[in-house]
Amino acid sequence: MIIFGFILGIVLGSFTKALADRSLKGKSFFGRSYCPDCKHTLSWYDLLPLVSFILLKGKCRYCRRKISPEYILVELVMGILIAFLFYQSSPVVIASPAIGGTWQSLFFNYELVKLIFDLIFKTFFITVLVSVTLTDFKRTLIPDRIIIPGIWIAIASLAAFTIYRVGYLYWYLNQSSIGKLLLPPASDYFTRHSFYALQDLLLGGVLTGAGIAGFFLSLIIITKGRGMGGGDVKLGAFMGLGLGFPGGILATVLAFLTGAVSAVFLIIIKKKKFGENIPFGPFLVLGSLITLFWGQEIIKWYLQLSS
Repeated sequence: MIIFGFILGIVLGSFTKALADRSLKGKSFFGRSYCPDCKHTLSWYDLLPLVSFILLKGKCRYCRRKISPEYILVELVMGILIAFLFYQSSPVVIASPAIGGTWQSLFFNYELVKLIFDLIFKTFFITVLVSVTLTDFKRTLIPDRIIIPGIWIAIASLAAFTIYRVGYLYWYLNQSSIGKLLLPPASDYFTRHSFYALQDLLLGGVLTGAGIAGFFLSLIIITKGRGMGGGDVKLGAFMGLGLGFPGGILATVLAFLTGAVSAVFLIIIKKKKFGENIPFGPFLVLGSLITLFWGQEIIKWYLQLSS
């Protein structure tokens, strides 16, 4: 799981770097990659994550100019993040029933489908977060070309899994005579649990995202645009969709805490002046990643501390 996650991560790291660069340059996301210096179209063997950079000694094969170390750094970071995500999911995979049988049997294996959905959705979530971190660091910009499609894909994914969850419940109850008694009109059991599924996934994510975005928008209005930008509002909506409640709230709190500590540190070492703007997007991403990996533990610790 860890090795597969790392390989997938470095491949996505190469994609993430290209996504961020092309967004900032206003170029199409489609088309062959090329050297930014000599403009030579790169072959597949020039684009192997980590491997090509090492074999070419960090230089373009054609013009011999140095390749920015940012490429290998992003690939490594993504590799580590996705590997850790898969590592955290390993106990669930071990506990899950063995994969086998027909497509129909796999489709109606709820725990397996949920595991696959979680891994794909969280991998997508991390990819978008790393992309906007790169653009925000470089140009204090969270491109609409990345974050808006990310929001819509997140909504569609949550809606699709919610539909599957409700459909699976209906199918499961239909498998026994007792289960059929829990279906309408004999009982409201199915209706209630369908609503819980809708509330838990779709409404929880959408309302949390809308709440975070609305909070950020109010800060922009109060500070007259000095506190944060419109990109942070959209990123807040994406965070809420990806983390739900209370994860999205925790990520926001962590972002403000880490942002405040970093701002004070930069002022102390005289890298920034008091009142000077600092990109807030990377702190939102940091808070989101901490919550994604350790959010449940932090919330449990806080509840025990306050009880």
